[in-house]
Amino acid sequence: MNADFSDAQWVALSFVFLGIALLVGTLVRRYAGFLRALYIPVSVIAGFLILLLGPQVLGALTGTAGIMPAPIADVLSRLPGLMINIVFAGVMLGKRLPSVRTFWRESAPHFILGSVFSFGQFALGALAVAFVLKPFFGLPDAAGSILELSFAGGHGTIAGMGEILNSAGAPEVVDIGLGLATISMITGVVGGSILVNYAIRSPRISVARTAHVHPARDAEHFVAPNSGDTNPADIGLGSISRSFGAIALAIALGLLILELLRFGANALGSALFDDFPLFPFTVIGGFVVQLLLSATGKEELVERRTVNDITTLALDILIAAAIGTMSLAALGANVPSLIILTVIAFAWSVVGMLWLGPRIHRVDWFEHAVADYGQSQGNVATGFILADMADPDRTTAAARAYGYKQLTYEPILGGGVLTALSVPIILQIGSAWFGLASLIVTAGLILWGILRGRRTGPPGG
Repeated sequence: MNADFSDAQWVALSFVFLGIALLVGTLVRRYAGFLRALYIPVSVIAGFLILLLGPQVLGALTGTAGIMPAPIADVLSRLPGLMINIVFAGVMLGKRLPSVRTFWRESAPHFILGSVFSFGQFALGALAVAFVLKPFFGLPDAAGSILELSFAGGHGTIAGMGEILNSAGAPEVVDIGLGLATISMITGVVGGSILVNYAIRSPRISVARTAHVHPARDAEHFVAPNSGDTNPADIGLGSISRSFGAIALAIALGLLILELLRFGANALGSALFDDFPLFPFTVIGGFVVQLLLSATGKEELVERRTVNDITTLALDILIAAAIGTMSLAALGANVPSLIILTVIAFAWSVVGMLWLGPRIHRVDWFEHAVADYGQSQGNVATGFILADMADPDRTTAAARAYGYKQLTYEPILGGGVLTALSVPIILQIGSAWFGLASLIVTAGLILWGILRGRRTGPPGG
């Protein structure tokens, strides 16, 4: 390929390369029924296609760079850390903000259980790193929060933490995290499907769905097309352009917040925020933008479905690029750590859901708790998929309450500010102390959830 291309042309060609990979991934998924049955996203398939056809597999076998020139590989490796800002900036946009009373009443159990899952992952992962994986398998101490980063956070969170982990001298943690995030997609959907089928067949669990689950059913087939513009033509901008502008403003506000924090920390002689990622603050920026739209009565200017279209594209690019450029050498050198961490994360989510679910979610507990399980093992979308598998007609409030949860949970955990702060904290105090502190917080959250549940409803109603 022409080596005289400018940097901008290589960036453009990289997006062409990604677009083709996503189309080919769509064809692979269409004709590989088992991938549809497992709800494996096209972006994951495209990522593995890029990985197989790139320098690490095809290139290694043929003594070439594969079909991916080095400049494209370089661009793809940088995209995840950029795309995650778009994804998180759109979390709050286009959503009508409920009253505080309604919001907390419905979302509190989800927030508590989701926080229990996240802090439990912090605790178990950090203690495993400190006492098993570091001394016996050489995993860096900086990997103490890798379970929450990978399972509750996902590919985007791991990619967004790349700079700070590289600065800490632990770049392999990023590749291990990407591997775990990919595994979590499978454990989330497959494990969740097993749990739903178990609940349907169990006489001790009441589930809204009475028919058997059909795992080959594709959730995206039931998404309505984009509603397009619903505003007068004299606005001068189409729906996508308005939503793009709102996302850009949210990112700009997030950058302003981060720069102010850096300035304040540096003034106090601290470098805490120098390598801190931007994406947690773009959620706050999005909330401010949506708050302004609501306060001025202009909510209709930014449509949620259009925001979803933009952030979904960014997430597809992020996942495909992250998987396509992760280091197979780093994964191969840390197989025992991958296995141990996967078993810990999966067991914690299953036990937490079945034991804590009916104690924290007192009404229609399974439909609610299975959504939180899905998010702890994959991402927000996995939780919605599992909630719809348990309650396809949405006769319970599970989907709505789970959606409300994201307004408080996402800015804090699962890729939020506390998730991003976990690595700097570990670098300061070590994984052992971080794990112990997280264990205490987990116990406190469990106690809060159980006591609150006893006051708000019948057990497992």
